[in-house]
Amino acid sequence: MNATDVLLGQSRGLRIAVGVVTAVAGTLILAWPGGTLLAVAVLLGIQLIVAGIVRAVTAFTFDADSVAGRILFLLLGVLLVIVGILCLREPLQTIAILVLLFGLSTFVSGALELFHGVTGGGGWAIASGIISILVGVIVLSYPVSSVSTMIWLFGLSLLVVGLTGVFSAFTPSRTRVGSHTRVPPAAPATP
Repeated sequence: MNATDVLLGQSRGLRIAVGVVTAVAGTLILAWPGGTLLAVAVLLGIQLIVAGIVRAVTAFTFDADSVAGRILFLLLGVLLVIVGILCLREPLQTIAILVLLFGLSTFVSGALELFHGVTGGGGWAIASGIISILVGVIVLSYPVSSVSTMIWLFGLSLLVVGLTGVFSAFTPSRTRVGSHTRVPPAAPATP
């Protein structure tokens, strides 16, 4: 264990803990989709607060080349904590806003992807853009029936993100492996 491993923002244990909390939140959402509207907002609020604290801590432990990098991590952490507190304060409004934001962002993303496809991005970009626009229109047109689907997608997303966080904690970073691993020189070829 070297000095960088001791830093809290790069701690394997902290990354595992955040990953486990996120994966458990996703699993709970998937296990009880019918009764989780309120729980989704509460779990989202808790997850945002935890992620915000981790980002704020990272601001002081991250090897940033500039003060601007540290300030951005700190601002992101504070913003995530504030949004998490707002989610806990008004959970039902959180659900409504999440559904509308998802529909709007999917529509805008699809429009950008479609534009990219038409201007040279190819057929897959056009198809992706059209599908995203349709999904955005459906969510914005039928937000109440989209909530159930949103719950499943959100739960699955949290589960995948959490498990990825846990597994990545056990995978060595490329920069650390590359800086500590030495490849012995090849033996000269003999005739």
